[in-house]
Amino acid sequence: MAIIDEELTHMDKNSAPDSAPYHHGNLRASLVAAAIELLARVDGGAPSLREVARLAGVSIAAVYRHFPSKEALLAEVAVDGFARLNTRWRENLPDVAQAGAEQRFQLLGEHYVQFALAAPAHYRLMFEHQDLRRFPDLERAARDCFLFVLDAAAATVREAGADARWALPAANAAWALVHGYVMLSLGGRLTLSGATLDLPATLLPRFLRLPPEALPGPR
Repeated sequence: MAIIDEELTHMDKNSAPDSAPYHHGNLRASLVAAAIELLARVDGGAPSLREVARLAGVSIAAVYRHFPSKEALLAEVAVDGFARLNTRWRENLPDVAQAGAEQRFQLLGEHYVQFALAAPAHYRLMFEHQDLRRFPDLERAARDCFLFVLDAAAATVREAGADARWALPAANAAWALVHGYVMLSLGGRLTLSGATLDLPATLLPRFLRLPPEALPGPR
């Protein structure tokens, strides 16, 4: 409560929101949307609760009624990011029967990279937030995304005739590959002086292959 009292004491009662207020039929969702908008405006810095309240057109007290801390609000923003990624996969990836499991797995990686590069600040927050165990909803959202990857990896392993135990290593390798690519790309570490990206995002997933020892038959 001390934090809340301090925020209320320093709040300028005569200040007006710097943009049109959000629709407040669901204030919690409006606050998350405002935080996401602020993240996109300034890549690299998390917005304060006062900035979120101002953009949403509400008092800081209204924010605290839904989120007890800045970390709690940012955790919800991260949940939103994982949910969007999961929805993107579900709505855009072809069925295995249409494209084959391996191609679907590769397309999953392409969509991951596109999602991350289109909203870098939101993406970073998804993976740089504090201990997931403090925020069960965030832990579940991250796990749901990984389970989607694991399911796609398992289908790829089955298609290749490999032992099912290779599904988890394949899923972990895929996530590590695309996440590493995104972070290096956002940091400008994949670009040579005066050159384009050394590894196009569309080509990246093709480098993920099951190791020879996972495949049936003589090696």
